[in-house]
Amino acid sequence: MAVLEQIRTKAGWLILIIISIALLSFIIDPTSLQTVSNMFSSKNNVGEINGTAISYQDYSRRMEYYTQVEQILYQGQQVEGLADNAKENAWFSFINQNIFEREYAKIGLAVSDVELIDLAKGDHLSPIIMNFFADPATGQPNWDNINYFWANADGNTDRQLLIGYIENEIIKNRKFEKYSALVSKSEYINSVQLKSGVADRSTNAEFNYVVQNYSTERDSSIVVTDREIARYYNENKNRYEQTESRDVEYIVFSILPSEEDFVRAKERMDAIADDFAATTDARLFATANSDVSPSAKYYKKDELGSDLAEFAFSATKEDILPVYLDNYSYKTARISDIKNLPDSVRARHILIRYEQTQESYDAAKQKADSLFNMLKTDPSLFPVIALTNSADGSAQNGGDLGWFQDGSMVQPFNDSCFFQPVGKIMQVETQYGFHILQVTERGKEIKKVQIATIEREISPGKATLNNIYAMANDVVIASGKNYDRFIEYLQGKGIELKRENQLQRAATRIATYDDAKELVRWVYNAKMNDISDVIEIDNRQQLVVAAVVKIKEDGFSPLNDEKAGIEATLRQEKEHQAAAEKMKQAMNGVTTLEELATRLETDVKQSVDGTNFGSLYISGLGVEPKLAAALSGSSENRLYGPVAGDMGVYAYSVTTKRIDEGYTEELERDRIVRASASKSFYSALLKAAKVKDLRPVFF
Repeated sequence: MAVLEQIRTKAGWLILIIISIALLSFIIDPTSLQTVSNMFSSKNNVGEINGTAISYQDYSRRMEYYTQVEQILYQGQQVEGLADNAKENAWFSFINQNIFEREYAKIGLAVSDVELIDLAKGDHLSPIIMNFFADPATGQPNWDNINYFWANADGNTDRQLLIGYIENEIIKNRKFEKYSALVSKSEYINSVQLKSGVADRSTNAEFNYVVQNYSTERDSSIVVTDREIARYYNENKNRYEQTESRDVEYIVFSILPSEEDFVRAKERMDAIADDFAATTDARLFATANSDVSPSAKYYKKDELGSDLAEFAFSATKEDILPVYLDNYSYKTARISDIKNLPDSVRARHILIRYEQTQESYDAAKQKADSLFNMLKTDPSLFPVIALTNSADGSAQNGGDLGWFQDGSMVQPFNDSCFFQPVGKIMQVETQYGFHILQVTERGKEIKKVQIATIEREISPGKATLNNIYAMANDVVIASGKNYDRFIEYLQGKGIELKRENQLQRAATRIATYDDAKELVRWVYNAKMNDISDVIEIDNRQQLVVAAVVKIKEDGFSPLNDEKAGIEATLRQEKEHQAAAEKMKQAMNGVTTLEELATRLETDVKQSVDGTNFGSLYISGLGVEPKLAAALSGSSENRLYGPVAGDMGVYAYSVTTKRIDEGYTEELERDRIVRASASKSFYSALLKAAKVKDLRPVFF
């Protein structure tokens, strides 16, 4: 009965779920139901790390977190690349969580609270803290900013989020440092290896040699069999391990304005040129009628192009620069203002920061107003007030910023410094907070002009866009989505076919074209020789039609794909062996390089600057690892060879050896550790975790 009761209970829940879904189907449209279904589907995973699936929802939440951090760090400014930073930081956080944190847990590796405090604001500052709080001029920690940051740790939500982020980054960095050190220390180097390494790297040699360079002509007598190719492939299979990629052939149609578009743009510009010439406020008129807002900057003559500079420094405010073409824009200009301004000034300031709350803003504004009024009354107090109140690193110098160029500061601050006289106490607000500032010195004043420029961009009209799309779509239609007909059509029309090899699933661009995610998504959903529809890339500046011509999956490249390369390698080996055998026969009965050179009708050459036995590079010859290895075991004044190198076959004689006594076993140990363990474990762990990054499918 108990079992039946359980079945009834579970069946009751099952019936309830079925009824609920049935009721929902009346309320929710099929698309919404599919979306809900997808939320719980493995198809909705953006990747897999160490066997752990990363869902779209989890990744999106993590990406949102890093986006918030970026917004706080950059105080809401629109900075290019921040969205991509958030995506990569979110992905790496999952890699750290599912790979490195598991490794740390296995060995009990951690960061204590005491250690965290020391790394955050103690004697052993973390590189993370130095990245945020180092003085750019000196590279030293800015203790005022560090102490201010941690002293206000109980701030608003944004401050708490930022503090949590920095603490987490400190911990991640420290754990990674510890793990790296442990791996480095675990590198075992035996005494024979050390002695051999020291002997090689402390020995330099001068040598003479005879070389027979390889022929560039193919030797038709040399044959490479399929059996030899298969054996080489099996013996060296690890060389042919490959990651997922696609080879793509494609054509590009650039979306550019037509001649008619240029004519229309010129007519638009000509229509307003007379009004621009007649207006009494050139800058206001330009702002209202230009596709690009005119700059507020005052220019020196050498900061402008030759034609514009000649006009700006010879014309009057009433003159107008005739309409001219600049790439894909028509432009005209007038002088809106002329001033005598310095190229640089020296100033000091006091910075009062505030958090992103009204309460913090009001408190900072009240404090800034109070200090501003105090300094207007007695400017001599500036250094003391800066030292005790400013949140900027310049506080230690009484707020002194030194000399700086026009345009090097944010605009409100910059304009106050360059447009106001020496000694005036000013207050200005920027994205960094409230500034109380004073210019203390001005450079030599020179003539500068502010230019009101009207720019009318020449963009493709609707008819042009339709024509370009039609040309691209004609390719799709003519090919009938058949690869052979695709190629035949392009050849008949003389259309250039481009190729991108080993296109990765995570790629966001193809060749020089950005914003190619839609194309990449299509490629990875396509089959061999599929032809795409017309796809927009490069921020809708290009149209492409593509074909998938090679598909590589994770694993080993098939023998057929590598056959030609292996055959070339084996043929080269046989040709080198034949050349070495030829020199070996020539060396029979000779005891000196001079005799051998006479027999081969060539010259004896001398090494340039000597050769270190620990290097694969030989001065004057290039990278010749086999010759370098042979030299390391050679005695002086003996004839050696033949050595089949990369460039030719060598016979040689070492003339002198020099030993560098300063190269020790400890130096060799450090070299080996740096060259191996410390840089290889990261990629080894990633490979072992079988990381699958499917984000481009979604983002």
